[in-house]
Amino acid sequence: MKATIPIPTDIQRAAIPLLDQQMWCWGCDVRRAQGNLLLAYGAEKRPAPDARFHSAYTFQTDQDAVLNLWGWGIWFAHPQWGSLFVDRSRFRVRYSPEVILRPNAWRARDLPPMTGGHSEIEAGYADNLLAATLNWIGHYERWLSSQVEPDYREHILENWPKRKRYKGGIPAAAMPVSWFELAEQIVPQKIS
Repeated sequence: MKATIPIPTDIQRAAIPLLDQQMWCWGCDVRRAQGNLLLAYGAEKRPAPDARFHSAYTFQTDQDAVLNLWGWGIWFAHPQWGSLFVDRSRFRVRYSPEVILRPNAWRARDLPPMTGGHSEIEAGYADNLLAATLNWIGHYERWLSSQVEPDYREHILENWPKRKRYKGGIPAAAMPVSWFELAEQIVPQKIS
């Protein structure tokens, strides 16, 4: 799982704190006293076979794609494009032409080998998968704002341990747009 997809420096610089912030928020969404928001958004919770590891959350997206979420990263698989892993640590992105909708992984090292992305076609598929992943996150955050009290996300961000490290992070209201803008930088949307 060593080969990474090159991400432009400006995108990576913006994505690193945003992803870390998002992962923190998702953890809070799971533990929310009024109910797990990932389940409310349609996730299937897949408990880890070993109590030392956290559960995976699997979402069926449109176009038969599947997004898997762990506390350490995101796996997005599309039947025509392959599979992509986004590592929480430093926003490292890896691609495989193999389509694995629900990897049986409970740690990053359990994921299948990710060595693709070398041809122009594979690089395009990887870009499509990454843009789809970022758009999915933006849609989740937009949905969330209609489901919870107005200050829910901002209150969670006040307790984010890395808030000072990332100079306050992204304001809650700007999170959906920030994800959509990053996706647009990866794969610009065609205007019809």
